[in-house]
Amino acid sequence: MNRIAWLFFVLILTVTSVASYRADPGEFPAFYFVFGALGCLLMLGITKGVAKKLLSRKEGYYERS
Repeated sequence: MNRIAWLFFVLILTVTSVASYRADPGEFPAFYFVFGALGCLLMLGITKGVAKKLLSRKEGYYERS
């Protein structure tokens, strides 16, 4: 990802964290946002790895007769 995309991601993360802040001292601010974002990234990484193992073919696979 380029720097603009990372900057945009950090900006959205910050704005969402501040917007979802609650004054409860026993609750971590933006817990559900962080939990959801990390869970989504983890699912994307696992899915990408599994798909690469199952769907990728060796080089020259389609050129064989």
